[in-house]
Amino acid sequence: MTGVDWLIVLVLNGGVIAYGIWLARGIKTSSEWFLGKRALVWWVVGLSMLATNVDNADLVSLTGTTYKEGLHIITVHTFGAAIGAVLAAFFIVPAMFRAGFYTNAEYLESRYGVTTRVLSALIQIQYRTSMLGLMVWSAYLLLTGLVGLSPLLAWTLIVLMVILSAIYTAWGGLRSVALTDACQGVIMLIAMVVIFCAVWNAAGGWSAMLEKLKTVSDSGGAPAGDLPHIGRYHGDAGTTPSILIIIGWVIISSGYWIVNHTQTMRLLGSRSLWDMKMAAVFGVALSMPIMVGCAMLGVFGRALYPDFAQPDQLYPLMADTYLGVGLKGLVVAGILAAAI
Repeated sequence: MTGVDWLIVLVLNGGVIAYGIWLARGIKTSSEWFLGKRALVWWVVGLSMLATNVDNADLVSLTGTTYKEGLHIITVHTFGAAIGAVLAAFFIVPAMFRAGFYTNAEYLESRYGVTTRVLSALIQIQYRTSMLGLMVWSAYLLLTGLVGLSPLLAWTLIVLMVILSAIYTAWGGLRSVALTDACQGVIMLIAMVVIFCAVWNAAGGWSAMLEKLKTVSDSGGAPAGDLPHIGRYHGDAGTTPSILIIIGWVIISSGYWIVNHTQTMRLLGSRSLWDMKMAAVFGVALSMPIMVGCAMLGVFGRALYPDFAQPDQLYPLMADTYLGVGLKGLVVAGILAAAI
């Protein structure tokens, strides 16, 4: 990382954090904090849903998973995401919106009682805590593997990011989060385009990648030439029908978009039902190319590094190898934006 790269990271990520703290001023009521006065336009909510759906742990794990198993996992982020977002924004969340609820836990209490609300809140806390742990560890791997920071400096930067993002989130509520998410979503989109183009060129394009994969074998000795096919994976034991794996991913992703409070809350902050529906469509439409592109990096990585022993470190390795001055800083800014 050069001085130019660090300047890009500081300006982009530091600017977004400062913007979030500035937005937090003047929040006085619970409606303003939880729902942003229900005044958020569709494109802000959509970009916020994108930034919430894609985090730095996804970038690391998705690239590593497709390196090992192929592209089957993109069904989560395509079919499953589209179905789940439509079900949530067109059929389920509107009922909460009309009733004036602030959270899906509050909605569950009205239907099934206090016990269900408490269980729902505890499940969300446990789930988000687990995800935050993955995100923090992924950020550590990226900062040490790609940026080259020492472990102490990497953890210091992570703690600083956690504190600063917690300040504008806890102070400003949904409006601060959604508008900073929108900025971070744009940074993430640009960063994905940059690294995808760099890796594509390094591999020689799609045809060259396919030819290279024909000479590569998987862990069982079978040719890896069909890694780009969604139906290629049959489970670790090799006995599960690929269609069941695809259906399972679709169900999991649909559930995420329907019951996850981080997405529901953003939809509830929409200024109208029309904005809510358009936000879900827009958010999923933006998420798909990022996640598919990230998955493709794993396949291209298999062609470039056939015997790479640590797939979870493939993303930072390719970024470090194939990006020049300025572009590396932009991708690091995108990674940190996804983490924040």
